Amino acid sequence: MPQNFVLLNTEMMHHISNILRQQKVLKYVTDIGSSLRMQMDISTLLNRVAAAACEALGFRYSALYLAGIDGLFHVQATSGIPVEEEIYLRQHPLSSDIVAFLIDEKYRMSNSYFISAESPLWQNELFSKHFVIIEDEQDVLPSPLPSQLWQTADLIAIPLMSAENSLLGFLTPDAPLDGLRPDVEMMASLELLANQAAIVIEGARLYEATKQSSEERAALIEIGRALFSPVALRDLHSVYETIYEQVRRVMPVDALFVARYYRADDKLSVDYIVDEGIVYPLNAYKVVPIWARKLLLKEYKAFSFATQEEYKAFALNDIAEESPDFIGSTRASESILFASVHFGEEVLGILSVQSYTPHVYTARHVEMLQEISIQAGIAITNARLYTELREAVQRAQESEQLKNHFLMTASHELRTPLTAIQGYLELLSIHGPILNEKDRTRFVANARRASEEVILLLGNVMDTSHLNQKEIALNLGAVQLHHALIPVLDIFEPTLVSQGRKVEVTVDDSFYVHADESRLRQVLLNVLSNALKYTPIGTNMIVSAERTNMYAMTKHIPSSAFTTLSQSSQNDAPFVVVSIRDWGNGIAPKDQEQLFTKFMRLPDAVKSIQRGSGLGLYLCRQLVEAMGGAIWVESTGVPREGATFLIALPEQPS
Repeated sequence: MPQNFVLLNTEMMHHISNILRQQKVLKYVTDIGSSLRMQMDISTLLNRVAAAACEALGFRYSALYLAGIDGLFHVQATSGIPVEEEIYLRQHPLSSDIVAFLIDEKYRMSNSYFISAESPLWQNELFSKHFVIIEDEQDVLPSPLPSQLWQTADLIAIPLMSAENSLLGFLTPDAPLDGLRPDVEMMASLELLANQAAIVIEGARLYEATKQSSEERAALIEIGRALFSPVALRDLHSVYETIYEQVRRVMPVDALFVARYYRADDKLSVDYIVDEGIVYPLNAYKVVPIWARKLLLKEYKAFSFATQEEYKAFALNDIAEESPDFIGSTRASESILFASVHFGEEVLGILSVQSYTPHVYTARHVEMLQEISIQAGIAITNARLYTELREAVQRAQESEQLKNHFLMTASHELRTPLTAIQGYLELLSIHGPILNEKDRTRFVANARRASEEVILLLGNVMDTSHLNQKEIALNLGAVQLHHALIPVLDIFEPTLVSQGRKVEVTVDDSFYVHADESRLRQVLLNVLSNALKYTPIGTNMIVSAERTNMYAMTKHIPSSAFTTLSQSSQNDAPFVVVSIRDWGNGIAPKDQEQLFTKFMRLPDAVKSIQRGSGLGLYLCRQLVEAMGGAIWVESTGVPREGATFLIALPEQPS
């Protein structure tokens, strides 16, 4: 057979093959174009493009790269590539430097690029490590030239260009079924497929962006609806749940937390935390981290981290060991967003969303989270204002009740001694000339005692008023405890004698306390007066004192009194504790804490014939705490076992 006939026949077969290939490519181009009308999700679309490169053009494998938000080109879809190799490719995205090697003009073929196995570029490890070589036997058609045979290290890169002629990504078909390297006609067919794929990918992205925008608007509307519902004012948790559900609509979220900042205490406390659908118990930072403070001080409005390594590098030496792990599981988050929650110029806290997948958040996600954080700020402010208003109304109602109770009590308590004074003065005025000296002296003493009772009652009221206005002044210094106690006992001497009582005093002369002497006497006077009023006639009392320290007192002192002391006292701080013991009916444990509140008289006291304003013990607590001490009562509440009032004051050397 003549040589020219063989060449002509080969050219004809090659021409026919190209026509058939182009027809097949056009079919797949049409199919890919129809994907846009079908509103196919972008992941399915990309897999379809990768498969078409193999099926339409006769390749065993293909990979499709697209530019990511991090500036790297990531594998988004593959066809035919084994699982292990696909994982490797996904773990090795292409940087701009690698892409620059790929699109070097020396490798251009048509409008694409072909890097042969013989290229010295493969000796560059920084380049070659981004790709895999799949050893595979191929069915090779007869070829006139060995240089046309496909080598396993050959690489084809077909650019995917946008309408603005920017690089969207690459299509990299591999291992042609015919075992031949590509020619210009093959490249033209691949470019035809790639151009249609780029148009469809751009259209799908535009559709996804439009859909995302619609979802974002819907999410904000839902959050706004929850925000202004009546329930939101009473239950912030319901608003946080809505925020979580709506954030999930617009961005990847594995975990979310809302932390509130209390500026007065410089405290950051978590209001809500959910991790993979599980709501976890709340917690608080013991120390506000530096990164959080930057948000709270408005140095930054938001932070975005693409990986756990980025976050660790940013927060290096700033994560205190005692700080809680806000995300409920022990798994470390990869992508992390933080945004400040604020209302107007006031920063109220922090909103964070986190994902266990790296590189998932875009600049739009950051913007969206900032918009949602504004909504959260409105919710927190509305709830706070509602709470403050409700508490103010409640306080006003309680104040009105207390005022009425006080006026009724004070009127009653003042009337009794004033009536006694008036009665004795009238007796002296009418019957004075005929009374003997003993009766006259008794009437005057009784009138004086009633006057002192009025003075004590009014003094307590005035001192309480001054305490409310923070006007009361203290003259603190070293006070000998025994010296302060004796004048108080002298005041009660007539009463003790008339009632057949005794007060046993065991107070060492060496005890000195840091106090205001006149105020200390006032406290002792009130406590001893109560002990005399509410215990049976004929029963005795014991006044004693002992030296102790803060640590020893913590075993017995109530939590309310301990909190006051612990704010300014160390464990080894020396104290003197004065005990006033009686054998009355005692005080039930449930009534002991409210005993020191304003206008409080226990039910048994109200029913008794003894008078009182309900201010004495309240005043005692305020004065003792102002002097750096504490006052409390110990009693089982069993009748005749009595009660012991304890007054702890800082010891001061004389």
